[in-house]
Amino acid sequence: MSSYDQPNKNRRGLVVFLLVITAFIAVAAFTQKGDQPTGLVVPTETSTPVPAQQKSWHKVIELSGSTSKRSDIFQLNSSKQRITYTVNGEYSPFVNIYVMAGGKSLDKHGGIPEVTMAPVSGDALLYRGSGGYYIDVSGQGVWTVIVEEER
Repeated sequence: MSSYDQPNKNRRGLVVFLLVITAFIAVAAFTQKGDQPTGLVVPTETSTPVPAQQKSWHKVIELSGSTSKRSDIFQLNSSKQRITYTVNGEYSPFVNIYVMAGGKSLDKHGGIPEVTMAPVSGDALLYRGSGGYYIDVSGQGVWTVIVEEER
């Protein structure tokens, strides 16, 4: 090998090395540039969080009486429900409150009362699916039953 070939070989190695480095830098710059917007920049909107709407109770049906009674069918919309009730009277007032699916008869299908009360006022939560229901109140005394739904 001549002394003239040695510097050319070193230069060739240096040129190849510089080309490889330049290629890596170009790929890195292209990759980073691809993540950034090019040309038209669209400003982002500042989003204001929408306050969560507070749920409240909405009356679905009210039924009252002094003897056993059934309501018409009413609709529930698959949310949380509440029964509010009062029972009063002079001669051993007592009631059972049933919430039955429309089409089901308490006489034929039986049921478990949602509330069984002597003279008192209060409320109880229900979790019924969407559909038609009716209230069946059996007992004696002066009573009021309200079914509300949380919306």
